[in-house]
Amino acid sequence: MIKTTIKKILYKGGLKLKLISFVFISIFLAISVQNYFIIPFIKENIEKKAFEVSSTTIERISDFSSFALLERTYENRLSLNDAIERLKESHIDGLLGISIYQRQKEQNGSIFQYISGFGKKVENLPLEKSLLEYLENTTTEHVTYDTYTIKTANETIETYRFIRPILYQYKGENILLGFTLLYYDKKAISKIIDKVLDYIYMIAFIILLLSTLYVYFIGTRVTQPILQITKASSEITKGNLDVHLDVHTNDEIQNLANHFNTMVAWLREKDRLQKFVSNSTVDMIKNSSHEPVVLGGEYKNMTFLFCDIRNFTSLNEKKTPEEVINIINFYLSLQAKIIKKNGGDIDKFIGDEVMASFSGKDATVKAIKSAIEIQQKIQQENSLRQNQNKTICNVGIGISKGQVIVGNVGYNEHMDYTAIGLAVNMTSRLCSYAKEGEIIIDKKTFASSGYKCNYTLTEPLSLKGISNHVTAYSISSKEA
Repeated sequence: MIKTTIKKILYKGGLKLKLISFVFISIFLAISVQNYFIIPFIKENIEKKAFEVSSTTIERISDFSSFALLERTYENRLSLNDAIERLKESHIDGLLGISIYQRQKEQNGSIFQYISGFGKKVENLPLEKSLLEYLENTTTEHVTYDTYTIKTANETIETYRFIRPILYQYKGENILLGFTLLYYDKKAISKIIDKVLDYIYMIAFIILLLSTLYVYFIGTRVTQPILQITKASSEITKGNLDVHLDVHTNDEIQNLANHFNTMVAWLREKDRLQKFVSNSTVDMIKNSSHEPVVLGGEYKNMTFLFCDIRNFTSLNEKKTPEEVINIINFYLSLQAKIIKKNGGDIDKFIGDEVMASFSGKDATVKAIKSAIEIQQKIQQENSLRQNQNKTICNVGIGISKGQVIVGNVGYNEHMDYTAIGLAVNMTSRLCSYAKEGEIIIDKKTFASSGYKCNYTLTEPLSLKGISNHVTAYSISSKEA
């Protein structure tokens, strides 16, 4: 569920959000790794430095104390107090205070009496039994430390307590004169660590902010052309090839945009070329896209429709080439639209003649419907054109069905995907025989269609290239 939500957010946010997320995660990981390795290292070194300072300080104070405890003169006590005052004024970070104790003998043993020091929080703190036992048994003046908790009414302070015994050697025997305690606040180390972390987080935040802004603007520079390419691709899927990308990023995206423009130009060219070939040719190319196109064909049962403009040759002699092209394009366009609407395929335009084919079980019915619609539509358009003093034309239509060879004809460098056979010739001859506004279909084709309409039997037709006479019907658009 969470994974799916994250994917949706990243998808909607686009490349910019992904880049910003990557930068954020990278910086976060860098800080985490840095903290994991560096902070313990910093803490270790700070503690080491604090211990060095504390040890040096307690050693120095203990040296002054040894004279004061041994000789107990006014001058020595004054020197000790002066040293303590200077230490107090040094304001060593983390130093809570220092206490100097003097050993005094009693009948039952000895006690330790506080004689000097500073730090209100550490004055006259109770001395635990374990500390006293350690001091009574020590034989060296080495500085040791332990952890000590100072508890007051208002707070509890965790400290490092440094201990330095003060000894006097007499006749080869170490005599304990007293000892010095120095208290160092553990928080002083953590405060430094916290300060370091504050700097790290502040710098990280600034870097993250600057990186985010940088990535945002860079992302905009990157994503803007990508969005243009995406939008252009969407337009192409809708069939709009009138798109052109103007991208100048001087990188791979510009190279992609240039290739995209080349592809669109090729698609435009293909679209223009497709207007010059039939749908069956396009389907053939698609079906054999992974194989070389070769000469050859196969047998198919198809219905053909030929539609020819009557008396157009004589019309050409009275018109300019531009006028002739406009007239023929008007009528050919009218016929082609109707044929395509009824599921037919324009095989080719032969001058002012249309050759169309129909496939499937109801191929002949589609062909007859197309022929009737063509004649009716031409009659309607001719009435309008006549009122506008425009040139009018009429067509004759032939329809026939049969087995033909469909395939690539020509030679290896130039092929035409078309149909050849008796049915094609028959249709062409029937079209030639048809008068203006007439539809001629051979008897066998009409009978196999099962189409119900009014028709008239023509006289037996003697068609060129066909040995036997052909029985045919004439279908008038008015009678259909």
